[in-house]
Amino acid sequence: MSDPAWSFSQAFSAQFQASRTELESRVDLAKSTNITADALQSLSVDLAKLTKTLAGATGSLPGYDQRQYELQLKALEKSLEEFRTSIPKSKFAFKRKAPTPSTQVALSPVPLAVAPQPVSTSIVSTNLTLSSHSFRYLSKASLSSASQASDLTISDLSSCIVNLLPDAESKTSLEVSALHIRNLTDTVLLLPVIQGSVLLHDLRRCIVVVGCHQFRMHTSTAVDVYLSIPSTPIIEHCSQIRFASYPAALSQNISPNVFSVQDFSHIKSTPSPNWSLMVKDNPIAWPVDTVISEKEVVDLLNTLLP
Repeated sequence: MSDPAWSFSQAFSAQFQASRTELESRVDLAKSTNITADALQSLSVDLAKLTKTLAGATGSLPGYDQRQYELQLKALEKSLEEFRTSIPKSKFAFKRKAPTPSTQVALSPVPLAVAPQPVSTSIVSTNLTLSSHSFRYLSKASLSSASQASDLTISDLSSCIVNLLPDAESKTSLEVSALHIRNLTDTVLLLPVIQGSVLLHDLRRCIVVVGCHQFRMHTSTAVDVYLSIPSTPIIEHCSQIRFASYPAALSQNISPNVFSVQDFSHIKSTPSPNWSLMVKDNPIAWPVDTVISEKEVVDLLNTLLP
């Protein structure tokens, strides 16, 4: 079942980042051109609109995302203000009025798409999804088909094993730039290394194996995470989270991680009680071979899950 809050968050994030990137490009272009006073004012107005849109979404976005978007806008505001103060008033270019309307060319900035809207079919059609399964062994063949997919959403799974690792024969890997994972219970995820981010919400008694550039987990309990990451993983409103390096048995080209997890729910100087490092005495027999029966899935889950 689709979660309206989750859908809104994903749609807003895509539109916000597109609008912010477009506005940053306009500011950078302005710095290299003889900008008019009206064009500079237009940049300020569009930045104010984007700031107001973000303020209107407060409470509907994950806390971490809200803070990151606010920091991005503050940096953009600072850049624009520094540019404004660096321009002498005499340097503003004012255009002569054209003698006739037929020879006048009206220039206007590209409008920003800042209003958050429900997820449209155009957004959904370009994403891969794996949703609403129980007691199943799921592979890349189980994914919804999509052309030019950039994101993968895995949601609403119970007692499943998901294996999206590269094929043993063809060695082809899943090509996605971001993973969105939500509402999983008693599930094992065997995921490849991606270049983008992984955002997880509402996991209970799960195992997640993944490699990524950025990792953020919210409102989850009793999850074992086998991770390869160049940055600091982040958790918020989580408990009983254990971390270990991405298994060498699943990828020989990954170096072991030394973890320093940031817990946004624990601001004290003492170590967070919400996460720990795993110490595995015996190697795990990862379920990389397809299993068919529900009983086999349940037996494997009973062996693997924390």
